[in-house]
Amino acid sequence: MIEVKKLSCSFSRGFLSNEKFAAVSALSVEFKDGGRYAIVGESGSGKTTLARMVAGLQHPDSGNILVDGAPVYAKRKTGKGHFKKVQLIGQNSAASLDPKMTVGKSIEEPLLCFFHMDKDKRRKKCESLMSLCNLPVRYYARLPSELSGGEQKRVAIARALAVEPDCLIFDEATNGFDSPLRKKMIEEITDLQKKIGFILIFITHDMELAVFVADEVLVMRNSHLVERVAFSGDISVFTNGYSRILLESSGIT
Repeated sequence: MIEVKKLSCSFSRGFLSNEKFAAVSALSVEFKDGGRYAIVGESGSGKTTLARMVAGLQHPDSGNILVDGAPVYAKRKTGKGHFKKVQLIGQNSAASLDPKMTVGKSIEEPLLCFFHMDKDKRRKKCESLMSLCNLPVRYYARLPSELSGGEQKRVAIARALAVEPDCLIFDEATNGFDSPLRKKMIEEITDLQKKIGFILIFITHDMELAVFVADEVLVMRNSHLVERVAFSGDISVFTNGYSRILLESSGIT
């Protein structure tokens, strides 16, 4: 379980400015094992900053995050063990892949780093992960530039799954795909979550996606969590005015 405890984070308004703006303000929330969540809000609502703090990539100004009861920010630097527990996949998968590293080597890298597997075991595990993520094993020796956007995304997912994470966060990870591919990627991601059982968190501005993938939807606005609902198909559970605006803008009435 991941517990977010009164988490706050702010940033400077400019290089020469002493003024700051709040990205996340005293936010508390829990993500239970095996749950599927969506954090939805407009650009600037704080959802990506929250995701980066949960992933250990952005140090908070105050508050903390507990993973299975252990604080993430007890030390000045986030420990290596946390990056094994929580993995974040961003919108631009191509940028996250070394252009000179083959698909196989990209997926095998965390296997060597975290598990110190020998070459044969890494290859076997890599091929298993590729099959799990619907990547043909013959792509093992291909470079990222030889793959489509969807295939690059699958490589990023396979690499993230290599460390056997407790939580996988997708930050606008299906943006830029056409509708059929987007739907296929979402279905593949949710199928993986059902098979493996990790906590799944989608970060999105799209309420239609949020209600499609999540058991619980968290709505953020201006650094605050304004509503959290368990969703099972009835949109009347959303009572906050801003949530209703997001529903309407996505064509959900």
